This record gives sequence, structure tokens and C-alpha cells, in this order.
Amino acid sequence: MTSMPLSRRIRRWKFGLKTLFGSSPAGYFIPYRYADETAKAVGQPTYPAIERMMDHAAPTMKAWLTKAEKYQSIFDTLNDAVPPEPRWQQSWFPRLDGMMAYVMTREFRPKRIVEIGSGHSTRFYHRAIRDGDLETAFHAIDPAPRADIAELPITVEKTIVQKADPTIFETIEGADILSIDSSHILMPGTDVDLLFSSVIPTLPSGTIIHIHDITLPDDYPSEWQWRGYNEQQGVASLLAGNGFEILWSSAYATTRLQDLVDASPAKSIHLPKDAIETSLWLHKK
Repeated sequence: MTSMPLSRRIRRWKFGLKTLFGSSPAGYFIPYRYADETAKAVGQPTYPAIERMMDHAAPTMKAWLTKAEKYQSIFDTLNDAVPPEPRWQQSWFPRLDGMMAYVMTREFRPKRIVEIGSGHSTRFYHRAIRDGDLETAFHAIDPAPRADIAELPITVEKTIVQKADPTIFETIEGADILSIDSSHILMPGTDVDLLFSSVIPTLPSGTIIHIHDITLPDDYPSEWQWRGYNEQQGVASLLAGNGFEILWSSAYATTRLQDLVDASPAKSIHLPKDAIETSLWLHKK
């Protein structure tokens, strides 16, 4: 496992002991007798079928980089922005991710944005709504947003999505945005399970879906191994069903289309050294 600070290791040990001994579940432990024999695929390109789909979508991604050019002057103002304005000096929702959240919102002009998991992304969406003078209803669901969004004029449910009002998803129409930046854990009853099995299948054709922390067509980076993410295995299955058009992948762009990224507005945007760009944008067919 990739090294991590001792304080974090101790915290994980405490969670593990609580889970193993059943005092208070704080994670998941899955016994599997052949685990030691299972090939370690972390950091390897393990999804060739998804890579072919993204290769096919490369011209679409290039087109989105071109669309971003019209907003260059706005992106330039965010270099020294002060919260609650969006800013580039953070690694949670960096450069390409923030740029595309802004561009997608301006271009699709959604009537509603429903966001699961809030913080820096929320600031980019709101800025796009404000700059575009959009009449977009913005509903965010997050028990503890990573960045302060209290000053933004949006509706915030401070709870996990499993306990949120489910009727909010029934209000989503074509060209509206569902943005997902959740626990990234696909287990029975988790937010990812609910969203992938009960929400996304019921969304109307034309819905725009954003999922963060997706590094497809590659596996999760080795430095994330300790996190235990498995959400993108579910995303790979969604894509394989051919029910979605790939609009944009930050991970694919930074690993396969770097020349295009370097020639885009992204070239002048600050990218923190430890940042990994991971937004995936889909259009439901």
C-alpha cells in the first residue's frame, strides 16, 4: 500500500478495529480467500473497451476545449479569487475540472443542477449561473461540504443522499445537470449504489451527468490505493451499456490529449503539484 502519514494510519486502524469487532461499523472488510492471488491492477490500463470508447469521443473532447476559449477572460480572473468565488489554488477540483464545470453550465444552460457532494465544484457551477444570467435552480446535497458554500444563494441539504428528499431527482429534465462527487464506495446501501441503481436509470434522455474522481480508462492511481475507491468499476459498467455519450474526461485528456490541453485555455491556469484532474461528463442517450 502506498505510504501515508502515521496519523492517517492510526485513524484507519481504529476504523478497521471498530468494523471487524462490530462495535460501530466504520468501513468495509470483505473476506476473500484468494485475495493474495488476485493480480494487482492499480495504476494499470485495465479497461481497453472503455479506452476505445474514449478514443472515439476524442473529437468531442477537443470541441469542448474549443468552446472553453470564449471564457478565457473569466478564467483569468479566478487566479486570485477570494472564497466563496471559485479559485484555481486548490487541488480538490482543479483546473480542467473547474473549467469544464463552468463551460458545461454556460453551454447547456440547465434549468436545474442537482449536486451530490459539494464544495469547490459548487462555486464553479454558481459562478457560471451568475455570469450567464441563468435561471437555474441549484440543489446541493452534502452532510459536510469540503469548502464553505453557506454564502451562495443555493439550496443545501446537509445530509447524505440516502436520507435526502428523493423527489428532487424527479424534477430533473433533459439538459439539466446531475453532478456526483460522493463517497466513491460502491457497496450495498451506499450513495453510489443508490445513484447508479435507482437514480441514473430513471433520468430522462438528455440529462447531463458529471462524476468526479474517475480516472478511466486507467485504474485509480497508486497513491489513491489506501482510499479503497471502487466507484469507477460501476461507471465502467454504465459506459459499457452504450446508454451514454462521453462528452469529456479530464483523466483521458491529460494522459492522451496533452497537446490539445496545452493549446487550450488550461495552459494559463494554475495546477497545484499534487492535483489530479478527474471529471467525467456524460450525456444520457
